[in-house]
Amino acid sequence: MTFAQPLFLLGALAALIPLLVHLFDRRRPRPLPFGAIAFVLRSQRRTASRLKLRRLLLYALRTLILLAIPIALARPQFRRDAQAAALARGPAATSIVLDASLSMRYDTGQGTLFEKGRELARAALRDLRAEEPANVVVCAPNAQPPGAPLFDRGRLRSIIDDAKPTFQPADLNRCLELAARSLEESPLAAKRIVLISDFTQNAFHLEAPAPTVKGPNGEPLRPEVILRDAAGGQKALPNRAIVDLRIEPALQAGPRTFQFTVTARNFSDEAMNDVEASLRLGDQTVSKGFLELPAHGTAQKVLTWRFEDGGTFRGAVALSGDGLREDDVRPFVLQVPKEIRALVVNGAPSSVRYRDEAFFVDAALSSQGSPVRESMRDAAAAFREDFGQYDLLYLLNVAAPPPDVAAKLVAFVENGGGLFISMGDHVEPEAWNQALGAILPRPLRLVKTAAVPGEEEAAAHAAKLGQIDLGHPIFSPFTGQAGEGLVSARFYKYMLLEANGEKGQGAQILATFDDGAPAFALARRGKGRVVLFTSTVDRDWSDLAIRTSFLPLIQRTSSFLTGSLEEREEMRVRVGGTVTLRPEGNQQPAEIRAPSGEAVTHKANEDGTITTGPALEPGVYEVRDGRGQAIASLTFAAVLDPAESDLTRIQMDALESWFGEATVKHGDGANGDEPRVPLWTWLIAAAAAAFFFEGVLLRK
Repeated sequence: MTFAQPLFLLGALAALIPLLVHLFDRRRPRPLPFGAIAFVLRSQRRTASRLKLRRLLLYALRTLILLAIPIALARPQFRRDAQAAALARGPAATSIVLDASLSMRYDTGQGTLFEKGRELARAALRDLRAEEPANVVVCAPNAQPPGAPLFDRGRLRSIIDDAKPTFQPADLNRCLELAARSLEESPLAAKRIVLISDFTQNAFHLEAPAPTVKGPNGEPLRPEVILRDAAGGQKALPNRAIVDLRIEPALQAGPRTFQFTVTARNFSDEAMNDVEASLRLGDQTVSKGFLELPAHGTAQKVLTWRFEDGGTFRGAVALSGDGLREDDVRPFVLQVPKEIRALVVNGAPSSVRYRDEAFFVDAALSSQGSPVRESMRDAAAAFREDFGQYDLLYLLNVAAPPPDVAAKLVAFVENGGGLFISMGDHVEPEAWNQALGAILPRPLRLVKTAAVPGEEEAAAHAAKLGQIDLGHPIFSPFTGQAGEGLVSARFYKYMLLEANGEKGQGAQILATFDDGAPAFALARRGKGRVVLFTSTVDRDWSDLAIRTSFLPLIQRTSSFLTGSLEEREEMRVRVGGTVTLRPEGNQQPAEIRAPSGEAVTHKANEDGTITTGPALEPGVYEVRDGRGQAIASLTFAAVLDPAESDLTRIQMDALESWFGEATVKHGDGANGDEPRVPLWTWLIAAAAAAFFFEGVLLRK
């Protein structure tokens, strides 16, 4: 047992007062002769024993009162020898570091680890002596220096009570360093860090130096470190999590059908069987499956769903919950393409199908899984159509349209329509520049012949695609072997374009030939988009049409031009990161709301994009305009870092060695040895009870 205020024990000498009073009050009776007193003697014998007991009780109660009060003021506490030795060294400036990482949200069935951690932090604060200053570091990714240790216990309790766990990993090395630096601001020689955590491996970097404080002469000294385990010494925290989600169109199952490939991992030592994986759209579960997760292994499950209509859909894939429910759910935002109405203008029709200009495009657009419903017309019939009933126009080797039709085409694009233009023998550069120069990505220049088809070594001299922007949504799937159909294509003729001029502002080159000439050029005109392919979509100028990449290239280009191509890579963000939004047309984002409804900061950039974040919680983030209406195409989802799902516990021997074994102690609160009510409280209660019973005896 130790005493926080041992000088008050001198007051225990007051317990001798009742004894001294009792001794001095004992007087010898003098004999006095008196007659006929026999009946008084008989009465005295009957009451003598009762009075003696009463006096003994009064003596004991008064002694208890005078003994309990000074001992209580001395604040006795049961401590281990190491802690008693710490008290003997004098008061220490203390920094309480509370882990607020995602793993502290783990629920043991009796509350979360963070709730237990807050209890331990409060206990550590109560455990301090009156002359020991302290501060609190809530260890989150954005943890700030806590300032010098202070004596305001109310303020420190408020910091602990207001602390909340985050959805991100915490760098305990950095937080311990912040605590050590703050302790140097206290003049007390002794320094102490109380670390409250679940002690997972990912939270520490033992290859870095342990925290130290500056000694009196500037030398580095190791502070005393008290470890308090929020997990109560559990050897393992079993957990499983979704570590990846891949969403892809399932063209073989029909249009607007997607497959959701869920990758789950078991971070535990035991296998987990019959783990349910489900697909949710809104509040409805639309598909389910089961996983078998081996110990420390992964498994995948593919869930498929066909959407009846296009649009923006919010949903999530989920596993049956465990202790850390937050990483059992992976939210997503999916842009499902609507049915695209396309008008294909065939500039060189032929009775021989494979020689027809639109033959290969028609095959690509009418294949299974295509989102396009096409109408085929020759130029004369197509130019009499109402373009407003279509989402997309294909101009395939079409001669320059007359002025009235050109005006209709310009208006169609500027009002949000998509336009695909391919070259051919019917395209005369000067006439096209005059008719449609306002919407062309770049003015046309002249036709270049790289090789003549059919001649000897024509394939060797033909041009190939050089640089391809694989980061663009149109070409993003064509990586590795999937891009073989593009890089192996041969181009015998192609249209050269003028360099960027006044009419070529805003053009983006998506692919070039090996001589640097543009192959695919993109421009945004008004609310619409224009893609210019400088060769042909039949076999006259190239053999791209018979390559395996042609079909998905045409379909993805169609989806992109109508704004329905899913661009998940551009909208993916992890919790704690930022995301760049690209408003289109007249979209004007005014506010961004987190899943909890909290406003998220955002900043407009010079290029028209908007940077928002950091995203501090998982889930779907909604972007709204000035009228409070949601902008569905800019909605995005934030997902958790899967590294924090690994709850493997760190070896305490290694951690103690890192801190320095001589400086490390384990807090009593972690093992449940610390009394919930201090001993001195019971002594005060005993003194109060003694006062009460003394009064009762004196009244009798």
